[in-house]
Amino acid sequence: MHIRSARLIPYSLPLRQQWQSSMGGFCERKGWLIELSCNNGAKGYGDCAPLQVAGTEPPEVAKQWLKEQLSATEGKSPSELLRRYTAEISQTPAACFALETALLDLIGQSEQVTLRHWVNAKATDHVLVNAVIGTLNDSVGKRAFRKIEQGFMTLKLKVGVKSPQDELAQLHGLAQQLPEKIRLRLDANRAWNLRDAEYFIDGIRGLPIDSLEEPLREPDLKLLAKLQNRADCSLALDESLAQFHIDRLLAHPPVKRFILKPMVIGSLLSTKKLAESAANASVECVVTTTVDSAVGVLATAQLAAAIPASKHLSHGLATSEWLAEDIAEPLAITNGQMIIPDTHGLGIGPITTA
Repeated sequence: MHIRSARLIPYSLPLRQQWQSSMGGFCERKGWLIELSCNNGAKGYGDCAPLQVAGTEPPEVAKQWLKEQLSATEGKSPSELLRRYTAEISQTPAACFALETALLDLIGQSEQVTLRHWVNAKATDHVLVNAVIGTLNDSVGKRAFRKIEQGFMTLKLKVGVKSPQDELAQLHGLAQQLPEKIRLRLDANRAWNLRDAEYFIDGIRGLPIDSLEEPLREPDLKLLAKLQNRADCSLALDESLAQFHIDRLLAHPPVKRFILKPMVIGSLLSTKKLAESAANASVECVVTTTVDSAVGVLATAQLAAAIPASKHLSHGLATSEWLAEDIAEPLAITNGQMIIPDTHGLGIGPITTA
């Protein structure tokens, strides 16, 4: 099997409402769909959706890299190409993620196995997911209970948007209404100085908090370790992971959890290796999207299902509902679980932009 042609298909997907965080917000997701066509009729797809605020390359850099690489794919086998791009992940992660996904899609189809089972023969067929309910405001209770009624057990909130005092007051009010076993996952996106982080962590003590992501504006390993010792929930690193050497992080983990975004890391396979290394260091890993298209979400879900150590955790994959439009049918979510198709390769349905 060899690649006969390659296409780069642009898309622009409006959100139903603005995605907000302490780092700002966005109202649409722009990117490119990679389509690789083989001599046997198979097609492989990958999603390149750069998001600089999350840690990817700029869109223009991703586009240029993809144009250069796709022009050189003709006549090559997917397996041969897969071995070629690992060295460029750090410079163009969103682009590398897309190309790797498309290649793995083709390889899985050729070997008649799902992408997740190609990555790990013991992969599961479903993953737990958290619901994303935005920021703390007057309607947060309604949004929370709507998701609880749909079967979600973990609800994710963006914090650090208002003052710590205001957000703590709203959190306590929300927590008092929640049914037993419902957990809140909080993401501060590096909003606070040390004093505010300590104040907030003290303020959520005793609440049903699953984890708190990125509490420090200027992450420091020693300070993060002190905050983790102070907290009664897991602290997590997400966008700050890239600024520390991973071996140093794993030698003396400052927090209990890592948030892994394949679109930002640049590779499904590298993300899996990182998750395995983290598990060996007793660090939990949650896999999340960057509010990607259906192709990107499915690729990330395939990976989450291939990480057995994380099967008890809810992953950040339920982001498709934030999009008013998509390039393919999103995966169904039932009772807080995302069911992953058994189709060989990536398993994406008909593409609407092609």
